[in-house]
Amino acid sequence: MNKAIKIITISLASIILLAAVSYFGLRQFTRSIYKQRTCEWANIDNIEMHAEVDVPKIKTFDCIYKKELNTKMAMFEIDKANVDMDRYIKLNNFRKLNSVNEISFDNILKKETNVDSLMASPDLYYTKGSYKGETWQTILDNSSGRLWVTIQYND
Repeated sequence: MNKAIKIITISLASIILLAAVSYFGLRQFTRSIYKQRTCEWANIDNIEMHAEVDVPKIKTFDCIYKKELNTKMAMFEIDKANVDMDRYIKLNNFRKLNSVNEISFDNILKKETNVDSLMASPDLYYTKGSYKGETWQTILDNSSGRLWVTIQYND
């Protein structure tokens, strides 16, 4: 009987230790994604965590991190053939842009983007927010399927 108790105790301790190591490993992995500032490793996951918007299936993307401003700017071309845009807009709480004064077009990734024609688009949606000194905004051109994300990090 004493041997059975030892085996059960060692087994339970091993299971608890394995669970703790797994939990802390996953937590550290998630934290490293959250702290990423580059546009390479875990870029989309980092953007989703900070901007509180899902980046769906995409065709292409472009991204720049400006270290001096501690700001990441990205543009994604959504694969509209595989994404229900109306559902995407609803699930991510995008709001219809009624006035160009509602958001800033100054800090979007302007590479190959004509901002004047973008601002004139009748099919623009946006989200924006802040948390603990960090700010973000997203602009979605529903007609072209382009999504711009700008995150100004706090740290």
